[in-house]
Amino acid sequence: MIKNEFIKFFTPLKISIYGGIILIFILLNDVLFADKASAIVTFHTLLYNDISSLIFMLPIILSPIVSDMITRDYECGCMKFFIIYKSKSKVLLCKIISLILITGIMIIFTFTILNVIYIFKDSVQIDIFLDIKMGLLFLTALMPVLLIYVLISILTKNSTIISLLVFLLIVMSDFIPKTIGNITPRRFLWECLLKNQIDKFSIILFSIYTIVLVFLNFKLFNKKELIH
Repeated sequence: MIKNEFIKFFTPLKISIYGGIILIFILLNDVLFADKASAIVTFHTLLYNDISSLIFMLPIILSPIVSDMITRDYECGCMKFFIIYKSKSKVLLCKIISLILITGIMIIFTFTILNVIYIFKDSVQIDIFLDIKMGLLFLTALMPVLLIYVLISILTKNSTIISLLVFLLIVMSDFIPKTIGNITPRRFLWECLLKNQIDKFSIILFSIYTIVLVFLNFKLFNKKELIH
C-alpha cells in the first residue's frame, strides 16, 4: 500500500512540478533576492533564515498532495479497490505513513539544495548534525498540520482550498488573541522550530493535537462511505 502511494506520487510530472516549485522558491529566496550579509554568516544563521520562509512554503505544497492522496482517490473510485484487500483503518494508516515519508523526502531534498547553495555561494561549512536535527524537528512540527489536512480531505471535496485557508488562518493568528494563537499549530512552527523553545506545555499540546486528530481521522474515515 505504501509502495503504491509512492508509485502514484513519484511520477515524472509530479516530481517536476513539486521539485521545480521548491527549487525556484529557494533560488529566488537565496540567490536572486538574497540580502547582502552585513556580518559574517554561519551555517546556523543561514539555515534558520531559510526555515523561516520554508514554514510557509512547504505546508502550502503539502495541501494538494494530501488532497490528491485522499480526496481524489475517493472521488475517482480508487478507494473501493483498496478496501477489498485491507481494512479502512489500515488504508488510512498507510496513507498517513506515506504522507509523513513524502514530507520527509521533500525536507531532505530542500535541505540538500540549500546545502549546495551554502557551499558554493556562501562558502560555509555544513553542519550535518544540525541538518538532521532541524530536518527531524521540521517534520515533527508539521505533523499537526498534516493531520489537519487529512481530516479536511476526509470531510470535504474541496479539500485543497479549505486546507490552504485553514493554514493561512493558523499562520495569521497574530490577528487572533494571543492566548488563542499560542495554542494553534503555529506554536510548533514558530516557537519550537524557529525559536527552539520546546517546553513542557508545547509537548503536552503537541500530544493532544496528535491524539485527537488521529482519533478523529480514523473515526470519520471508518464511518465514511468509500464507494463513491
